This record gives sequence, structure tokens and C-alpha cells, in this order.
Amino acid sequence: MLHNVFLTFEGNGIVTTHKQLFASVQNTFTIEFWVKPEAAHRINTESTRGVSGTKGQRFVITPMHGAYGDGDPSRAGVGVSVGINGISVYEHTTDHLPATLVLETSLSDWTHIAVVYDNKTPTLYINGEFAKKGLTSSKRIVVPSGVFGGVSPYGFYVGGLEEIRIWSTARTQAEIQQNMSRELTGKEAGLFGYWRLDEGAGATAHDLTVNGNDGVITGANWNTSQGEILSDKSMTVLFTFFVPSGGIETLNRQRLYALNQAGISCHFLYTQEGTGLQNKVNAPIFITNNHQEIIEIIKKENYDAIVVSSDLLLLKKIKESGYTGSLIYEVQGLGFNKEYAEQFVTDHAYPILQSDCDAILYPKTPHLISVFEKYFPAKKKFCFHNCFNTTEFQYQVHPKEKKPIIGWVGRIEENKNWKDFLLIGAELIKRSPSIQLWMFEDNTLGEKSERIAFEHRINELNLSKNLTIYANQPHHKMAEYFSIIGDSGGFLCSTSKVEGFGYAVLEAMICRCPVLSTDSDGVRSFIIHNETGKFFELGNINQAVEEARNLMANIWLREKIRKQGVAHIKEHFSPEKYAENFLNMIYSLKGEN
Repeated sequence: MLHNVFLTFEGNGIVTTHKQLFASVQNTFTIEFWVKPEAAHRINTESTRGVSGTKGQRFVITPMHGAYGDGDPSRAGVGVSVGINGISVYEHTTDHLPATLVLETSLSDWTHIAVVYDNKTPTLYINGEFAKKGLTSSKRIVVPSGVFGGVSPYGFYVGGLEEIRIWSTARTQAEIQQNMSRELTGKEAGLFGYWRLDEGAGATAHDLTVNGNDGVITGANWNTSQGEILSDKSMTVLFTFFVPSGGIETLNRQRLYALNQAGISCHFLYTQEGTGLQNKVNAPIFITNNHQEIIEIIKKENYDAIVVSSDLLLLKKIKESGYTGSLIYEVQGLGFNKEYAEQFVTDHAYPILQSDCDAILYPKTPHLISVFEKYFPAKKKFCFHNCFNTTEFQYQVHPKEKKPIIGWVGRIEENKNWKDFLLIGAELIKRSPSIQLWMFEDNTLGEKSERIAFEHRINELNLSKNLTIYANQPHHKMAEYFSIIGDSGGFLCSTSKVEGFGYAVLEAMICRCPVLSTDSDGVRSFIIHNETGKFFELGNINQAVEEARNLMANIWLREKIRKQGVAHIKEHFSPEKYAENFLNMIYSLKGEN
């Protein structure tokens, strides 16, 4: 077993890949996977003819009907049934479902299984050791199947499953032993399909090979044992910020989900009202800027830790109040440019952070890492990715818009750089007048002068007919908007000067909406140029326009970016990983292992 996160099947779950039957891999191939079965399967007699596997099976690999796709009954799909009492290999086509290899054995823990077909003859290896050779198929062609977990009425697998690999070669015993306990990259020679099944959330099992045969998960559930191991039911943490809006409000909702799964109770305190309060959460939320009320809340709730985001004054007041729990200062974004972070530390933060917090927390944003490593070499610092729950916020299918849409998310203020977005949009509309611009903003924040300048610029660029402004949209609606933008042939354009993290970019990517962005530092964790998104140089309007046109016209590149963007977010920003990192931080501050 390689991971603490895997898929569990309870007798009704399946994973269905795009192909379902891998007809191009014929007669010689290898199927590998790790399993922990929890139910017995029916043992049948080995044979090369007839029908025997129609009842009581626990199909990890479902033997698909060989005529699937093109009606060729001389081809048989191969499947593997696994129970606590043994392993059986089945082949399936018209009037044909025999077990060509049967091994009765006891399986009680995680076990690696490899079925190697060499010129239509299967050989079984268990944990890298030779177990048995089966019968040569009587069919003209045998091919591996692309459905995992079972099929009605023949039977469904029960137990844990991960690391499914299908090779277009007959792997040797040495090759199996060398790689069975190692993660692969997906680029290995002869590797036709590779599903780690370690996403931890969502309904997609990603194929990490270039073939991209992703699977749709139905009925199976994610087992995230890391969160269970690290859980602490008695821990309560307070998170504070100025206003419930923007990236911090999104982060708080996301980590509420992540930390609740690990048994941590989360409370939130904001010093003023904000539009994010419309996003209902099942947790206590306090709204007050009264110092005495804040201190009374802290004393009453007896928090194990308090995470103060950005507010130096509040951090100092909490420390001076005599609070004795873990006090953590969190940095998520600073100023209008990358250089401001250093100015903020030297002009404002240095003495307070040195004396009044136990640790500093920040995401894996290069300019933040550089500054805090430089000025606080001896201070406890924790640096890990924020998280995102892709089971609740994901791609949705809606009627396709006839005109391409370019989206933008932010506030009408300097750092979000709305001016460049309007210029980019205007240039693209000159070349393609049907393009629509959708801007999503919080109109309760920002200066009046900035609003006047914004409206003046819209008129000056003659954008009114192509521009729609959406103010203060509830968070759940954004999944719909991003999905529509992506399917329209458009993209999200992020023009920020600097981002600490950049949740809008992440959210667009998870909804299959490709992103064109400035290299605003905080989005480097999401975007790999021309792989998971596109970059342009801040202020370079001509470059932005050319990259945008390429993103809209190059369908192959666009679809690659959409697919790989989703996979990247799911792999690196899981709630389970955030909970693990957060708990390790708290335990470290408490001096616990």
C-alpha cells in the first residue's frame, strides 16, 4: 500500500473510464493494483469456454463485454475478481464468461496483485511472487477492461483499492517487484493507464498517462486515514480577520471543512460586516471590533489556538490580554506589489511579530517565503498550501453560451488591476466583436474615486454593450459562472499585481475554466504556463492579447489546460493534506509528537 488515501468499495461502487474497453492493448499486457478485500467471492472452476462468472463475484477489474464499441464477439474483455478467499481472472464476450485462472488463498491485509498476460495466457503474481499460471484464452483477442469495481448482476468488489496500472507489455517478475511499492510518474515506457486513486475528494479518478482515460466514480468513497489518525476531538481554534470578503473568507470556509474532518472545531471573528456572510457556514461567527468583547469571547471559549490574519493591532491586544494558547500570525497577501511585503515587515510588523506571536503562517508564495525567512530566521514559521473542497465546488453542465466569455474577479481597486482587464477586453473585442466580458466584484469595498474612474473608463473604451457586472454573488453560484465561461470558449483573466494565494484562479481551474494570469506570485502554485494555464507579463497588454487569442483558438492546447488544471488542483490542495499540515503545526507549538 502506497497511500493513506484510497477508494473504498462497499458492494455498489464503480469507476468508469472514458474507454471502458482498451481494445488497442491486445493479447499481451499487465494489470496491477493494490487491494484490501473485505468479503469473499465465489470460486469457479478454471475453463476457457462457457459462462460461470455471473454470480457472487468481487470484480476489482470488471470484465467488459468484448464486443463493446464495435461489435466484435471474437474479442474478450479481461477482469479480475478478488475476495478474502482468493483471486480469479475472467474473460467476457458473447456467450463467454469463464475463469481462466483461479487461486484459492487467504487475503487479509493490503496485497499487491499483478496479472500478466503473455500471448493470451495469464500469470498471477502476489506481492511480487509467482502464484499461478492460468489457461490460454480460446478467443482470438483478449484486452484489458476500463471499468473498476464490478457490474450488476455479476457482483461488486468490497474493500480498499488503489494504484491501478495497465501496461501494454508483459511485465517481468523483477519489474513488478522493483516498482510495485513506488509511485510512478505516468510517463514510464509501456504504461497505458495509471490511476493512483489518491485524490481524496471528488468524483474523478485521474489517469496520469498521456492517454487521459479519467474515470467517473459512482458509489465508492474516499478513505482519508491521515485525518482520522491525526484527529483531536477536543481542539477548538479561532480564526480572525477584518472583513468576511475575498480570499480570506473563502479560505475560512475551506479550512472549516478540512479541519472539521480532522475533529477540530473552528470559530471565526471579523471586526466588521461583509458580503461573505451570505455564504452560510455551520460554525460560530462573531462580528465585533470592541476590544473588551473580543477578549471576553476568547476567555469564554478557551481556544487551543488563535490564528490572526493580517491584523497586527488585534494580535498585540490578544497577547497583552494574557492569552496563553498558541497565537499564530497568518499572512495571505500584502499590498500592491511584491516589494511591499518587505516594507510591511520593516516598517510595521517586525517588533510585534518578534514579541507577540508564537509562529508565523503563510502559503507557498515565493515573495512571502523570501521575506519571512530573511527577517525571522529564529522564529517558528509554517509554510503550506491552502486547501479546497472540490466535492462541493466543481464543474457543472449548463447550456452552452453562443458567444465566448472572458471573466474577471476582484475588487475595483489598484491591486486587482481592473484597468488592464478593460484594456485587454477592448483589444480582443476589436478582433472579435461577439466577445462578452463578465466582471464579478464586491461593490461594498473600494474608494469612490476608483469607482468613478472605472465607470469613466468603460465609457471611454465603449464596452457597455459587451460588459456585464455581477456584484456580490454568493460563492456557490461562482461554480456555475466559471463552468459557463469555460464551456463558452472563453477564460478567466486575472490581472492582479500581486496575490498571496489567489482563490479565484483555483476555483476557475477546478470548474474547467482556463486561466490567463499575470505572474502575481501567489498563483505560481496553480499555473504552469501552457500546461495548467497561461501567464503574461504584468502591464504587457499586447502579450496578454496574443496569449488570449492562442488560448481561445488552439483547441488541443485549451483542452489540455482545462484537464490538467483540474488534476493539478485536486492533487496539491486537498483538505486532508491541509488538515495534516495544520495539526502538525499545532502539535509542534504544543511540544507534542
